[in-house]
Amino acid sequence: MKYSVEIKKNIPKKKLIKKWVKKIIKNSIKKTIITIKIVNKNKIKKLNYLYKHKNKQTNILSFTIIDPQENNNTFLMGDLVICKSIIEKESKKYCIKISERWAHMIIHGVLHLMGYVHNNLSSQKKMETLEIKNMISLGFKNPYFYNK
Repeated sequence: MKYSVEIKKNIPKKKLIKKWVKKIIKNSIKKTIITIKIVNKNKIKKLNYLYKHKNKQTNILSFTIIDPQENNNTFLMGDLVICKSIIEKESKKYCIKISERWAHMIIHGVLHLMGYVHNNLSSQKKMETLEIKNMISLGFKNPYFYNK
């Protein structure tokens, strides 16, 4: 896993992020490579507009490799771009520990890289069920019972 951080304060340790990622891709036989970039609000808004055609800030963006480079030992899965300040704001908004919000967003992003979406009720329920299962197995609460 490649990991790039602009601001290091309140960022989970690389070892912890790897644990969350491995929880999702546990059945992978190959070494899976995911690049994670942590950025500010302006950068994520620009990327969201450029690649997703949405002119707004967001907590996480996922970019699946369209033509993945694969060999016997590794699988290049994709990139996650995470906005640190939005994660912190959501943590306060939902009255949860910041590590819990980070874990949820990493799990959410990796599921997107694996092809899961939430663009209709059926696919949303399927993805949320996996998020809940993985969050609980890591010792966190159901992420969809937050006070919004």
